[in-house]
Amino acid sequence: MKNFLYLTRVMAKDTEMTMPDTGEKAKAYKTLGSLAMFCIMVPCCLVVGFIVYIMTEALIEAGGMTEGVELIIQLMSVFGMIFSVMVLFNVLFFSSDLDHLLPLPVKPGEIVAAKFVNAYIAESVMECMVLFSGFVGYFIAAGFKPVSALTALVGVAMLPILPLVYCGIFALLCMAFLSRIKLFRNVDAMTGLVTVIFLGLFLLSFIQMDSININNYIDGLMNHNNMFTAIMGKIFFTVPVFLKALETNNIAYFLLFILLNAVMAGLLFFLGSKLYLRGVYLVSSVGKAEKKEDVVSDAAYAKKSIRKAYFLKECKILYRTPAYRKYCVMVNIIWPVLAVALFVLPATKNFMTSFEKLLSKGFVASDLIVLLLVLIISFFATAMNSIASTSFTREGDHFSFIKYAPVSYRTQIGIKAGVSLVYSGITVAVTIIVLCICMHINVPSVIYFIVIGFLSVVCCTYIGLWLDATHPKLNWEDEYGALRGNLNAFFNMAIAILVSMILCGVGFCLFKFTKMDSFMIFAIYLVILGLVTYRIRRSAIIYIKKSISNDLYV
Repeated sequence: MKNFLYLTRVMAKDTEMTMPDTGEKAKAYKTLGSLAMFCIMVPCCLVVGFIVYIMTEALIEAGGMTEGVELIIQLMSVFGMIFSVMVLFNVLFFSSDLDHLLPLPVKPGEIVAAKFVNAYIAESVMECMVLFSGFVGYFIAAGFKPVSALTALVGVAMLPILPLVYCGIFALLCMAFLSRIKLFRNVDAMTGLVTVIFLGLFLLSFIQMDSININNYIDGLMNHNNMFTAIMGKIFFTVPVFLKALETNNIAYFLLFILLNAVMAGLLFFLGSKLYLRGVYLVSSVGKAEKKEDVVSDAAYAKKSIRKAYFLKECKILYRTPAYRKYCVMVNIIWPVLAVALFVLPATKNFMTSFEKLLSKGFVASDLIVLLLVLIISFFATAMNSIASTSFTREGDHFSFIKYAPVSYRTQIGIKAGVSLVYSGITVAVTIIVLCICMHINVPSVIYFIVIGFLSVVCCTYIGLWLDATHPKLNWEDEYGALRGNLNAFFNMAIAILVSMILCGVGFCLFKFTKMDSFMIFAIYLVILGLVTYRIRRSAIIYIKKSISNDLYV
């Protein structure tokens, strides 16, 4: 037990992103932290709490109780498992601290337990905040009961355990019985397949609805026709026990919930004591046995310009690295898919058809809504893929390459921005085109929206570069570590939300207090966004060049 606690404390220090303690940089990060909290977490928690409150009130009238909070818990469990599976693989088997841990007089089960606890703390903080908000909404609607309240508090901490236990067991079994090369191919494929299956089950819960209507969805929950919650209840079997304790105020179910989580955690640690070293040694032996001389074609030696070579290097790193490919590249597919889904799914098709009719009549409000939708998608898509906000972080131990490469700082900054512009810009352009085609928007308007989207991408890209240049996370053990716990990406998303809110506020004021037509409003937005983007780009380049030349990263 003593070894476990000591290892947990030491590992926690290694996984944290160090923050500046004094000076202007420290003040800036405190301000950004507050901004991120109020722009991301507070609205998210308020929305979740409100949704659970509304659903619980409606369910009580229909004879139900906990089905609303059950949906939130199951969704959080699914997302927790999908986003944590590769984290557990890397934390358990591919962290550099293994060279120091294995010679120590500690048991394999203790190493697994310490690594699992640190992964749990790092991955579950936001999930716990969302769950807590959901339970607040539930108790406002259902009333306060002492055992139920205690169950909810314990559930906030323990509900994320089972999905992580599944990830840990999966990692141990795979690493113990599969070779490294086959493993990564299989894990990537299986993770993608599981994501598609879970997403498909969730969408199936909406398909039978004629429109997005909370009453229709509640009827499905009450009649137990919701395929998603039914199947997830079997997979995450501790959730039904938890809900029983929450609804009935029964101490026995509360204790059973704790016992089941303890048993599953114990199973993980038991398997760790038996299989962990086998997996670690397999990784080491496979890595040495399968090192082959790379076959390089003659075309690879063809002369390229410095800019082209640097740009291709950045793109290949994103595409060839599993972590970056999954969370920086593939995540961009979400936006065009969502755009198509809006006009295909029965739950949203009728609404979008009605909006299209309003748009065809030339109302200023409908034109403004499309403009604001384009701005929001552009900022969110750029911030979400975190390509710009991890540009310098991805250099890691090779950051000195930036200082000594035979390329000017300005050129390197432009190339890093260009990589983000390519991935984010193509994503935004395709999404805008899909939306405009589905809404039968004329070609000049489509071109205008693409220009607005590109300016938004440029603006958000240079904000991300600026943030990452301020304090990049250079000390990471694997690429997942470069993304996990990186506050720069979190801050970039917060600023994107803030800018989107300001632009929406400007649009509301122009519509409410002026009598301008759509053309004038579009022109004002183009001028404002162009000037803001130019100013942010210019200031970001000056600051980043100063940071690199003066070693402000250290």
